[in-house]
Amino acid sequence: MDVTTHSNQKLMLALLEKHALCTHCLGRQFALVGSGASNYERGSALIMSTVMEEVTSETPNSEILTLLARTRHPFVLGTLRKLEIAGDWDQQETQPVCEICNNVFERAGQFAEKAIQASKEIEFETFLFGSSFPSKWLVKEEEIWAEFAITKAESIKGHLNREIGKAFNGLTGKEHSRESPDLLFVVHVESERIELKIRSIYVLGRYRKLVRNIPQTKWPCNECEGVGCKECNYMGKRYPTSVEELISPALVKAFNGSGSKFHGAGREDVDARMLGTGRPFVIEVLSPRKRTADLEEVERQINESANGKIEVLNLKLVDKATMQALKENSSRAVKVYRAKIRCDKPVSKEALEKLAESFSEQRLIKQRTPTRVMHRRADLLRHK
Repeated sequence: MDVTTHSNQKLMLALLEKHALCTHCLGRQFALVGSGASNYERGSALIMSTVMEEVTSETPNSEILTLLARTRHPFVLGTLRKLEIAGDWDQQETQPVCEICNNVFERAGQFAEKAIQASKEIEFETFLFGSSFPSKWLVKEEEIWAEFAITKAESIKGHLNREIGKAFNGLTGKEHSRESPDLLFVVHVESERIELKIRSIYVLGRYRKLVRNIPQTKWPCNECEGVGCKECNYMGKRYPTSVEELISPALVKAFNGSGSKFHGAGREDVDARMLGTGRPFVIEVLSPRKRTADLEEVERQINESANGKIEVLNLKLVDKATMQALKENSSRAVKVYRAKIRCDKPVSKEALEKLAESFSEQRLIKQRTPTRVMHRRADLLRHK
């Protein structure tokens, strides 16, 4: 036996002499010692090697064997029975409960089955487990770390999340993902409740606004703040519809979501049209129970139901990073404006040519906040 193994065995026995620990929690105190094994396997290896050392010695120490029995490891219990070593270790009513985890690892499979029920009829491929523990459990673990100067341990949270995840993978065949899981399960250990969070779906497209007086997003009534009043004809909003309201419902329905958020690459004035190739946008579908849809058919449905007010183009699935980049880059995007200008008196061709020449190179334009949007934007002089 090398010095390291001997030292780990001494620490294990010291831990068990003062605290009732299950094999999982015992092994977790050595989680950072080596790799390629689970915490249960680490605990088992220490227990079994110590048992075999005692059994093969000239004078087996029954006190050490009964101490190891506190872990309820089957190898220890079987050995004690074979050696006919008496004690209360074999009495059901005296079986110890782990001081750290309250034997929660015995319920990992049950939590996995509850997660399966919680995600029933939801389309997904990847998952991640998180957990919420009573603070006193976490404090107890930290007290043991401090008491024995343990520095190679892993938190009970990471340990349990992994064990439930392995059980869930075995039952469903779905894959674990830390980066962007389709489903996040949060296990509330004390109440044994499973909280389910479904990752949003992001659909990128472009819209063309073909008529005026339609805002980009729903515009709540200033008087009633969306409740409904005489001023807004009890609609709760200033305009009957919006680009958002003409696009979002079809996508929410297609992905069976709970709602949506509209993310636009900037916005145009309510009384302006958006023509040409249109304005990029992303619809975030919240809590989608489906992750696949025929976007060409959805696009057709949106355009048909819009009755010529708007048109959507090139719908496709993207990730959250694409949505964030769309919003961040909107201020730097190149935009082309076309406007009709009425003058009080005729303008000569020479004056127009001079004006065009002055804009042949990039020019700084100073724009004061328009009066029509003063209610929602700061009064500033913006440079463009």
